[in-house]
Amino acid sequence: MKRAGLWNLFALMVLTGTGHAQLNKTFENIFNRVLRDDLQLSIGQHGTHFFEAADEANAALAPALNSLIASNVSSFPLSSTVAGVTFDFSSGQPMSIAESLGPIFAEKAQTLGKGKLNIGFNYTSLNLARLRGMKTEDIRFTFAHQDLTDDGTLGENPTENDVIDLFLNLDASANIFAFYGTWGVTNSFDVSVAVPVVNVTMNGTARAVVNSFTLANLGRAFHSFNADQLNPDLVDDVPYDESVTGLGDVALRLKYSILAGGELDLAALADIRFATGEETDFLGTGKTNARFSWIMSRKVGNFVPHLNLGYDRRGADLDSDEFEFVLGFDNKIAKGVTFAADLLAEIDINNDEAIKLAPGSVTIVDNNATTGARSQRFVDLSNISDRDNDNTIDVALGFRIAPSENFLFLANVLVPLNDGGLRSTFAPTIGLAISF
Repeated sequence: MKRAGLWNLFALMVLTGTGHAQLNKTFENIFNRVLRDDLQLSIGQHGTHFFEAADEANAALAPALNSLIASNVSSFPLSSTVAGVTFDFSSGQPMSIAESLGPIFAEKAQTLGKGKLNIGFNYTSLNLARLRGMKTEDIRFTFAHQDLTDDGTLGENPTENDVIDLFLNLDASANIFAFYGTWGVTNSFDVSVAVPVVNVTMNGTARAVVNSFTLANLGRAFHSFNADQLNPDLVDDVPYDESVTGLGDVALRLKYSILAGGELDLAALADIRFATGEETDFLGTGKTNARFSWIMSRKVGNFVPHLNLGYDRRGADLDSDEFEFVLGFDNKIAKGVTFAADLLAEIDINNDEAIKLAPGSVTIVDNNATTGARSQRFVDLSNISDRDNDNTIDVALGFRIAPSENFLFLANVLVPLNDGGLRSTFAPTIGLAISF
């Protein structure tokens, strides 16, 4: 009865998700609202002068922000396929191994053993609060006026001196509920399936501010969010609140033990994530991704160091292939209690897939209407740093606790060690597993 209730809850979470929200339109809607719809002053004369900026933002900035969120959610590491208690078949007879309960996000080379089954559930919370070291609520984009004279210089016409700052005030988060099972097909070969249910939430109040040179210099605003040049409304607030729950990218993991029982255990792992998650809602990338890893581990009493070296083939645009490594250990610290620590790194390989969120700067020539003086302004079009990669380095610290040979709890926290990409300040994971 309890098992049926669990699967009914799982089905309910998937089927009742707001699957038509299309979160990937959120940023595009904000850009269009600010730069097209809400600019009301002098429609036909000045009201369309930021349409070109809107087109550029929708073509470059919106897809880049969308890719950051989708790839972060879909590539979050799943917990190890290792059960709390494994079996050593190197002697020809099954022997229970319970010195250490295994890593959490890393893999060690041991397999379950023929006919063994391990099923479990994990919950991970991502707050996605920082982008390249900056708080997401502080992200700013600045939009320059259309070059009306087509001379490559802004400011020859006074209306070209106005710019619009947009502060996203973004609060993004994701909750990942992962159901998984691993089956020992042979003593050396395991097959694992992980089914994630993902909730993604984005909310905030974007604020656009017209930096009106025309009001300060000419006494009337050429661009504003009302129709009054002398008493202009130069601030526009755009609230947004979107949330979606649905099926993420289902993972199939195949692990084969190459060497076991010697000085060094060696295995190979293929992790294939199918495009089952809805791309428009950031539940997946829309492409099948595959990661191939070599796994090395060695048991030294209660201490088990491990090294995973992998290549992650990412299929989506603006999502670079990655070289990955995980270095760490798990160690029994008491009966039924294991401490696990890992250093995880993802290194981008394709610079041409780098996400560009810093459009550079523009030079504006200001002509003072009173004194006739000319000066130049250099305006950065974003406060986000420009990079050709978003390499990430994290540390994972956690515990596995087994009150019995068949039942296991885990708790872990993932903490970033650098500021690449879109990151959580910390990402907690809790879970349970049962072995048969």
